[in-house]
Amino acid sequence: MDLRHTHTLDTGTDPETRPESATYFLHWLNRPGVKVVWENGKLRLGVKPGALTADEVAVLLQHKEEVGGWLLLHTLWEAGYSLRLQPSEYGPGYVLMPTGKPARPVGDFPALFELYDNFHDSAVALLLDACRLLKIDPVDWPKTAERWVREAVRYARDGELTP
Repeated sequence: MDLRHTHTLDTGTDPETRPESATYFLHWLNRPGVKVVWENGKLRLGVKPGALTADEVAVLLQHKEEVGGWLLLHTLWEAGYSLRLQPSEYGPGYVLMPTGKPARPVGDFPALFELYDNFHDSAVALLLDACRLLKIDPVDWPKTAERWVREAVRYARDGELTP
């Protein structure tokens, strides 16, 4: 992907939010022409002309933590890991546990570990927010995610959703 505009993501002051969700903007990262990478210990946002507005780029640049959590989750999923949320042994909260063997090569495993180390808490917060919106217990995340995948495959194959 030839990315003509590359930006380093830094934490901003008073990031823009909307009342319905602090992460309303993460779906912009899925647009064609938008790419986030972890490179040399920094998050980098690459944007092809026209993929994002200047305002959208500004919002993303102000939300390093959320973008890093999103990248960690997607990197683990793309490698083929299953993800579960396990209650923390050290107090309130959860720990993100990648499980299973990667179905695809991880590539630079030390970089993935560094990404995990830097953005674990943000990734957990994103999954907890999803669980809250879906009204599911965080420990049920893997079962729910697996059900969605089965339903998506069935829908792609049969063209209809099943109850």
